[in-house]
Amino acid sequence: MFHNYGFEVATILKNAENIRFNLRHPYVGTEHLLLAILQSDNEVSKIFALNDITYEAFKNVLLETVGQASTEQEINLYTPMLKKVIEIANMEAMDNNKGVVTPSHLVLALLEEGEGVAIRILMQFDASIDDLYIELKQTLSSKNKKNKNLEVLKIGVSMNNGLPTEKTIVGRDREVDLMIETLLRKQKNNPLLIGKAGVGKTALVEELARRIKYHEVPKELDGMEIILLEMGALVAGTKYRGEFEERLHKIIKEVISEKNIILFIDEIHSMVNAGGAEGAICASDILKPYLARGELKIIGATTLKEYHEFLEQDKALDRRFEKILLEEPNEKMMQTILDAVVPTFEKYYDMKITAKNKQDFLYYSEKYLFNKSNPDRTIDLIDSVCAHKKVKKASHDSHKSQEVLAKIRRKKVKSLKKGDFKTALKEAMDEEALRKKIATIEEQEKLTITTADILEIIEAKMHVWIQKDEEELFQTLHDELHTKILGQEEALSKIVESFQINKEGNLSFLFVGGSGVGKTESVKIISQVLKTEWIRIDMSEYTTPESIYKLIGSPPGYVGYKEPYIFQKIKEHPYATVLFDEIEKAHPKVLNLLLQILDESFVTDSLGETIRFDHTYIFLTSNATPKENIGFSSTKKSSLDHYFSKEFLGRIDAVVHFKPITKSVALEYITKNLENKAISPEDLLNESEIDKYGLRNLKNLIMKKNRQKISL
Repeated sequence: MFHNYGFEVATILKNAENIRFNLRHPYVGTEHLLLAILQSDNEVSKIFALNDITYEAFKNVLLETVGQASTEQEINLYTPMLKKVIEIANMEAMDNNKGVVTPSHLVLALLEEGEGVAIRILMQFDASIDDLYIELKQTLSSKNKKNKNLEVLKIGVSMNNGLPTEKTIVGRDREVDLMIETLLRKQKNNPLLIGKAGVGKTALVEELARRIKYHEVPKELDGMEIILLEMGALVAGTKYRGEFEERLHKIIKEVISEKNIILFIDEIHSMVNAGGAEGAICASDILKPYLARGELKIIGATTLKEYHEFLEQDKALDRRFEKILLEEPNEKMMQTILDAVVPTFEKYYDMKITAKNKQDFLYYSEKYLFNKSNPDRTIDLIDSVCAHKKVKKASHDSHKSQEVLAKIRRKKVKSLKKGDFKTALKEAMDEEALRKKIATIEEQEKLTITTADILEIIEAKMHVWIQKDEEELFQTLHDELHTKILGQEEALSKIVESFQINKEGNLSFLFVGGSGVGKTESVKIISQVLKTEWIRIDMSEYTTPESIYKLIGSPPGYVGYKEPYIFQKIKEHPYATVLFDEIEKAHPKVLNLLLQILDESFVTDSLGETIRFDHTYIFLTSNATPKENIGFSSTKKSSLDHYFSKEFLGRIDAVVHFKPITKSVALEYITKNLENKAISPEDLLNESEIDKYGLRNLKNLIMKKNRQKISL
């Protein structure tokens, strides 16, 4: 009767007869068949073992339930139930394995029948029979697909494998239901997920795959497999014209013939023009007819910007998708998401995350990681902090204890070799006591995620200094400015005072004064003390209307479109000190752009992306000086009103006037920096023209005289 079976199944049936004989049971039944399968080393026995159903455990429960006969039965007689199970397995194998029965076919047939001694024994274990059936069914299905050597499985990745039984996504039931409804439609049955990066588009598809795996979907979708298909993998290796089209057509035919595959294309906008070499047809053009007829089911995912830029332009492709918009979750939903996600991180990292920690993660990710989207930014922060804490967990004390433990263990081994069992016993007791101490230390360490840990990671991610003593910081800023900038006590005090009033950043200053009085140097010192990125923009380079494009990028159709521009640095370093030097030289069009930055704290670049300035320190410098009396007027025209509008000046937090450099200040500077004592400070002062150039020319002269001293 073994002619339809491979060697593995023939061996299992023979072992089932031997087990029956050894247990002195009168008939070979389903319980003996299952025991023989559990005794062998195969995929089925491994799945049962993961559910704590082993050969020994099943045998013990079987003997407790039915017992053991006193006499042996030489003839092997199969029960009607076992014959029925084998018949069902044969029929199943004819459909999906060319008639060759495998252990999976036998067990699936046994579970499908749902009766017999084996089923009654299995019901005494904690494992769910339905879950076992689902897992075995999927294993057999995946194996059959693999045996078919499908091209789509070579290029794509199945998303149905390795998924947990519980829900993996929270607060997106409406979107998942919309996706299922779209897939069930007769026409236009292709969902397109649109949302910001990090809002959970791929996670939504993973949740659908999980529901399919555990039969939580309508029967029309039951048994479907979601294959992640990447355009990069699809195009890779297609060197010659026509190879890409041939590969894609082959995949399409496979998907249509299998009838149980849903393709998931992440970053689906890349499909437009993919493979479209000169004279060739792109991927989207090949797929359009099949999508229109409903022969394929495709789930796409893209961002709103890329949807407008690529997919929306192709109207024929766009109308074949049903759009599902994913909004960023609000604070209440994020609380629910964290309640579901945090236990998985606690288990993975073996550390406790308190309710206070969760609140801190939400608050600080919202405040500092504003360039990303929830839930990704908060979950990413949790992951980073836990990993950082895991590294710090191996503390010096614990490491030292491990060294002591190893030393005690070596002594114990030596004592045992010498036969000194009394000493060995004492050392074993010391070893056990130290083990408990180390375990206590590690237990205490795992409960110590603090706000400082969270801020430390944010500082590293965003290049911002958060954990600072403000009183000490302002004192340092005061000391550094007054030490390095001479003769500007009133101006420097006003700067420090402005920082003390507004401690959250987003400050704007206009420094007014002649050349060489310390305006630019003051900004450099402020950037160094605050530990921010230093970005200097010389406005003498922005004197024409077109120069504004150097700041925000060229519009579409112009030379330089999509090339780097100055304000991209603000994207990379949102907590920066930005200096617009010599602002009066800028074109009015550029000044209008700065007006928006000062007013709204953001600007939109040529790509349509928002650049935020609400965490930057903005400094503007000007050499504007009071004008002479005009006509018969007895008042002087203000230089600021002459160069800047009232709207512009009204949006600046503080206007700081730097005084001209006096001779006493210049002499103090010379005394402080001149190393060549052969030079008279007064002669150097007369040569420097401080009224015209300030300390800048004097600095260059001092450097020149100091070099003369070295050469001598």
